[in-house]
Amino acid sequence: MHRITGGANNALYCVTVGGEHFACKLCVNDGRERAKREYGALRILEATGLDVAPQPLWLDESCTVVSYPTVAYQWMSGSPLGPELTSQQLTALIESLQHIHGVRPGDLAGYELADAWFHWFDFEPYLDELHGLLAEHGPWLIHAERRGRELYARLGRLVEGCAQVVARSDADPHRAQVPQRLCRVDPGLANALWCDDGRLRWVDWEYSGWGDPALELADLRWHVSLEELSPAEHDRLRDGYLRPAGDVGFEKRLAVWDRLISTRWACLILRWLRSAHEGPDRERLTQPTADVVTLCARLLRFIERAEEAVLEAR
Repeated sequence: MHRITGGANNALYCVTVGGEHFACKLCVNDGRERAKREYGALRILEATGLDVAPQPLWLDESCTVVSYPTVAYQWMSGSPLGPELTSQQLTALIESLQHIHGVRPGDLAGYELADAWFHWFDFEPYLDELHGLLAEHGPWLIHAERRGRELYARLGRLVEGCAQVVARSDADPHRAQVPQRLCRVDPGLANALWCDDGRLRWVDWEYSGWGDPALELADLRWHVSLEELSPAEHDRLRDGYLRPAGDVGFEKRLAVWDRLISTRWACLILRWLRSAHEGPDRERLTQPTADVVTLCARLLRFIERAEEAVLEAR
């Protein structure tokens, strides 16, 4: 058994038994039921026959065998997608997401799964989170960085702009108006494995559940791991996604999610920057490393791209 690097909210081990390799993942016990979500999503995907994830083996939430909720699944050999994607990989990325979003609640009898973490079917909790992140970390930024006051003001304008967009929009994110689909929630490229057979499969399903595919498409555009893709590549991903049939409100919701998620990523980089200065902001089983100078530059870059999203929406 050996520890696999990466992650933050979990500790992943590769276990070898009788020449076969298995993944054993310990999850932070923070009320999000990470191990249960992952196991449930993998079971549903296995039952549907979709070849986009590893085969689940077992779940232990007792915390008696080890001190954390644990999920085990078949090991998959392959390489995580990098920031530079081939045309084949871009196609596989959006097609795999499309296949995942084809799974709906009620498709399989006897398989239960909660709502995806972070898919609240309401815009207000996202605004509350943005205001909370800014209130918690903004005052620190003013004093910690040379351009802190300026960056704080720009973040404040972005958050206020999000509130105005939500107030003006007639987009309806509520459960009854959204064609719920299976959502991964985290489209980070580190979780997308280009496997030895030339297929793309996803690991790390600990936030997954039923959610809004428009929100997931927005996160694919603004996620930190895809920031180096060109505008043309991002356009290809978005244009290649087939909207759910009959979802007349998809584009309106997507426009609001774009504003919220682009601003959210700027605020998350701020939180990450503070953690790099002062230590982890919460319990983590793997401590991410980051250079303060690099993170400060990234914060500016993410503020700029959130501001660009404002201009694009006009």
